[in-house]
Amino acid sequence: MLGKKSHNNCNKQRNVCTNGYGWILVTCLILGYISCTDGAPENEDNDYYDYDYGEVDNENPDPLITNVKDPPYFEKTQTKVLASANHDVIMDCDVKNMNANNAVVWYKDNTIYTNGQYAINHRVEGLRNNSLLLKNIQTDDAGNYYCEVLPQKIRLHVILEIERTLTIHCDGREVLDRTVVYKQSESHICKCKSPGSDINNIKWFINGQPAEEIVNEIDRNTLILNNIDAHYSGVFQCLDDDGSEKPKHGMFNILVNYIPKVTTHRHHINTNIGSNAELYCDYKSEPIAVTRWLKNGHSLSYSEKYMISYAKDKHFNRTTLIVNDVAEDDLGEYVCQAENALGTSELKTHLMLEPEKGQFEDIKILGNKVILNWIVRSLQPLSEAVLDYKLKGSYTWSTTTVLHTQRHDSGIWKISHEMELTPGEWQTRIKTRNTAGWSKFSMPYIFVIEGGEDFDILPDGWSDRVNDVMLAGFGGSPNNTTSSSTSTKALSCLSFCSILLHLSHRFH
Repeated sequence: MLGKKSHNNCNKQRNVCTNGYGWILVTCLILGYISCTDGAPENEDNDYYDYDYGEVDNENPDPLITNVKDPPYFEKTQTKVLASANHDVIMDCDVKNMNANNAVVWYKDNTIYTNGQYAINHRVEGLRNNSLLLKNIQTDDAGNYYCEVLPQKIRLHVILEIERTLTIHCDGREVLDRTVVYKQSESHICKCKSPGSDINNIKWFINGQPAEEIVNEIDRNTLILNNIDAHYSGVFQCLDDDGSEKPKHGMFNILVNYIPKVTTHRHHINTNIGSNAELYCDYKSEPIAVTRWLKNGHSLSYSEKYMISYAKDKHFNRTTLIVNDVAEDDLGEYVCQAENALGTSELKTHLMLEPEKGQFEDIKILGNKVILNWIVRSLQPLSEAVLDYKLKGSYTWSTTTVLHTQRHDSGIWKISHEMELTPGEWQTRIKTRNTAGWSKFSMPYIFVIEGGEDFDILPDGWSDRVNDVMLAGFGGSPNNTTSSSTSTKALSCLSFCSILLHLSHRFH
């Protein structure tokens, strides 16, 4: 028989266990059900009395004292799960005959990972169906996991294996399938490892091209990125070229933050008084830049005089300054500035009445005959054009007058000149004049006339070769006999002096 107070205490314990949640229920089950069959204490003075339980209610049995006919069980006690690193994985606890009095605890080895739906950390989650969710698994997550059902303490052994894939680390940090952000001028080291493979099988690619074409320093599986710049941005791929049909590979992205880069295809802009002029500034940057136009140190803004537009291209952004109704004081230097969080870059353009620098268009080489074509922008008529040329190794330019100029379009002129040159590497440039004055010289254009012999000759035969070269000349326009004669004499002297200089260096 059981005393009244003892019976009340047992009821309280029983209610805590059966009505508890999470860790309370599991703790009761782990410690074992608390017995309520203790007899009355020997002290008869305490307020205890005999209690008659009466008959058992078979229609509403007590769940804690009723024997379960079909206890929980696992159809198999061990299973394997294969997963990939950097992904989530779910391990099932497929227990049969689970009932309300049972609880599930997940272990890794001897460490509790989940207690009901309470987890050890944010990467672990106990699901309502008793499965275990591991987020963003890594290689060290592999191992032995156990799903234990209480109070029977039956277990399912789950072996988690992580696929042996290659790994990529930059400066010791895992970057596989990630994007990393670096700053211009920094240096970084990236390593690719493929477990069980020869290190010499590793090959690197940057934006689909062999890394050797972009990066100077590669040590087998290691990329050494020194003083990085914008062209390092993109997809970096590592391939374990082990000869298999499906070789292991991985990738990551590099985003380089850099100071804006500003360029223009026209540094000198020809215009007319009273016309509207357009000045161009192309820029690219990461992060994005803001731009401004300045003249005489003052920032320009929208007005009747100035309009500013913006456009985006596949490879760059463009800002255009439009100067309306150009006057004399609008001529001169303009500055385009581009600024982002890393710094500021600028370029200068000049608005002028003189012709713009000539732009090389194309060349035709037929044996020793050369036909050069240039494009010049000038709203005013061109009155003169001169061409400079020199053979590689010469210190001075020779000059000839170009008589063939043709207006190709409104404000665009085509300059053509025909020459006959001796074999070798040549440079040429032009400048033009209109009613306002001379342009700047164009950038030199370099070309090669093939088929000539080396001037690496023996002392006793060098004079004959000099005579051969002096006989070779070039002519200007077929309609310009004087120009042809002058050019031939200039080339003869140039070639002769170049050979003498070559020989003097050879025999001293």
